[in-house]
Amino acid sequence: MKNQKGLFDTRRRALCAALVVSSLVLFARHFYAYGQDKSDFPDGFDAVQAAPKSHRVIFENAFVRVLEVKVSPGMTVPMHHHRWPSLLLSWDTGGKTPHVRYHRADDSVRDIPSTDEAVHPGAWSVEWMKPEPMHAVEIVEAPDSKGPPDLRIEIKCHP
Repeated sequence: MKNQKGLFDTRRRALCAALVVSSLVLFARHFYAYGQDKSDFPDGFDAVQAAPKSHRVIFENAFVRVLEVKVSPGMTVPMHHHRWPSLLLSWDTGGKTPHVRYHRADDSVRDIPSTDEAVHPGAWSVEWMKPEPMHAVEIVEAPDSKGPPDLRIEIKCHP
């Protein structure tokens, strides 16, 4: 009876190890594919290259790139992309939100009207963002911002 239990434990460990390795391979393949697919991310249209007035690198290494993003009222950010997934950090104090038009590469436009939100003491707002293919952002109307610029922390999947 002892041998059967030992044999069962060995098989279970082998199965668990195989599942862990398979999962790691699948995740590695997923992140490698994000880093290599160039069809939606053409050369020369990286946010820093295509929109240097609104996107500035403040830190970069092999794993992350931190962008300072400043967009003012009446400004249209030219067509660009964000190749890597990222965290967008914004200083939020509530009040009136900007009216934004998000232009996609296929000429479709997503209109995001302004809303009024309750005013509150400032707090950081954090949003997870998937890689964004070609797009332009038009700020139709925005309240005067007194907070710091947004930070976009891009997580490089394939250096």
